[in-house]
Amino acid sequence: MNKLKKKNLFLEINDENFLVAIGEHDDELNFKIIEHELFSPSGFKNGKIIDLATTVENLKKVVKKVESKSNLLFSQINVIINQTEFDCINISGFKKLNGNQILSDDISYILNDIKSKLSESENDKTIIHLFNTKYLLDNKQIKNLPIGLYGDFYSHQLTFFLIKNNEFKNLKTLFNKCNLSINRVILKSFSDGIKIINNYKDDTFIKIKIGKSESNVSFFFESAFCFSQKFNFGSDIIIKDISKVCSLETSTVQKIISDSSFEISDENLYVDKKFFDKNNFRKISIKHIIEISSARIEEIANILFNKNKNLYYFKDKEVALYLDFEDKNISYKFHFIFENSLKKCKLNFLKENEGDPLESIKIFAQLLSKGWSKEAIPVVNKKKSLISRIFSSLFE
Repeated sequence: MNKLKKKNLFLEINDENFLVAIGEHDDELNFKIIEHELFSPSGFKNGKIIDLATTVENLKKVVKKVESKSNLLFSQINVIINQTEFDCINISGFKKLNGNQILSDDISYILNDIKSKLSESENDKTIIHLFNTKYLLDNKQIKNLPIGLYGDFYSHQLTFFLIKNNEFKNLKTLFNKCNLSINRVILKSFSDGIKIINNYKDDTFIKIKIGKSESNVSFFFESAFCFSQKFNFGSDIIIKDISKVCSLETSTVQKIISDSSFEISDENLYVDKKFFDKNNFRKISIKHIIEISSARIEEIANILFNKNKNLYYFKDKEVALYLDFEDKNISYKFHFIFENSLKKCKLNFLKENEGDPLESIKIFAQLLSKGWSKEAIPVVNKKKSLISRIFSSLFE
C-alpha cells in the first residue's frame, strides 16, 4: 500500500457545480478540511464533460483559489464523479478443493481467471471499482475470505464497475490541462451508499435515486456495492402526465405542485384560479391530479422495485429502501402515494440537504486512509498491474 499523503486535493463533480477541497490527515489518520470552495457552472452533464475548454477554465480558477488560500500546490487530485453511464458486472469464479485447505493461491487463480475473461469482453472500458461481493464454501455463504478453511468447492463473486475508456481519457485530459494527474476516482453512487451505511447503520439496502429525467437503483449487500441499474425516466414523467391530461403547460403544473396550497389530502378542492389567465381558466380538481399521479407513480414503483427482476432476491424479504429525489416537491407532495406504491420494504425518504455538504469528501479521505472492507481494488491510476493490485488489497 502506498504511503498516504498527509495533504490531499479533492474534487466532487456535480452538474451544477464543482466542490473542491483540501484535506489533511494527522498521524492517527484523523482527517480535517483545510479549505474548500464551491464553484459553478461546472461544464458537466450527467457526469460527462460537455465543454472541455469551459471546464478547464472553471477548474483552474477554483483550484488556484483553494491553493492560494492554503498556500499549497498540488500535482495530484482525487475525484468523485457523478457518472451515470457505467457498467455493473457480477462475475463468479470457482475452485474444486476436494477436501483440501483454501490457499491464497487458490483465490489468486480465481481472480486471474475472472480478470482475463473480463478483459477480453470489456476491453473498451476502465475499471473504477471492484468489490468482493460473496464467498461460498460448499454452498454456504461466509462473511470473510476463507483462507485456511477446508472444503470441497469454493465460489468467489466479484462486482466490477466500469466506465468507457474515452470517458476516463476525457477526465485525464481535463486534469492534465490543469497540471494535475488523477490519484483516484470513485463513483458518487458509491460514496452516497457509504453515507447511508454511516448515518443509518444499514449495510444491506437498496437506494433509489429519482432524478428529473433519469433514475437509478443501487444495491449494497453487507457493505459491498454489488448492483446498479439506470432507467431513462424520472419524476418529470409525472409532471408531463398531468400536463397532457389536464391540458396545462409543464411550468404551470410545477407551480401548482410547489405551491403551499397544494395538498393531496384536499381531494375535494380545485386548483386555485391564480394559476390561470382569465381566458383559459378551467375547474381542475385536486382529486383528478392525484389520480393521474397515482397511476404513474404505481408504474414507476413497479418498474424500479416491485417488479424489478434484478431484485428477485428480495421477493419474499422486507428490505431497507432509501428513496432520494432530485425534485424535492415531488417527494414532499406525493410522499404518501410513493409510500403506498412501494411494497415489502422499510421505506426511508432522504431529506433535502441532509447531513454535512462535505461528507462525500470526508468519506473519500476515509477510503484513502483506511480503505473499504469489501473493496478489492482501491486505485485506478497506478503503475501496478490490475491483478497485483487486487491481490495486495485482498491479502494485506
